Amino acid sequence: MENFMEWLGMFETKHVVGYITELDLLHDPWFIAGAILFIVVSLFLKWHLLLSCTLSLGGMIALVTFIHQRGTSLDNSSDSLFMFIGGGGIIVFFLIYMLFLRSE
Repeated sequence: MENFMEWLGMFETKHVVGYITELDLLHDPWFIAGAILFIVVSLFLKWHLLLSCTLSLGGMIALVTFIHQRGTSLDNSSDSLFMFIGGGGIIVFFLIYMLFLRSE
């Protein structure tokens, strides 16, 4: 049981965000080309559910990374909190629109 709990420790938020930050995918041309190709193929084949979920997940990762880089202190924590709530709301609205409100 102790080994399992130690293994679950890898999935703490600080470790996951640190791993994503270390990847630095936004400056990798192969990743950008693959992402653009994935978007084009998803639009061409009309895989709207897969595209919407992937873009929403990517948006949440970008939002958490951006808020994490700004830092949280007592002076600007309310600004970071409002940015997180607003950005998360926009991403959730995008997902709801693409899945339920958009007509074919």
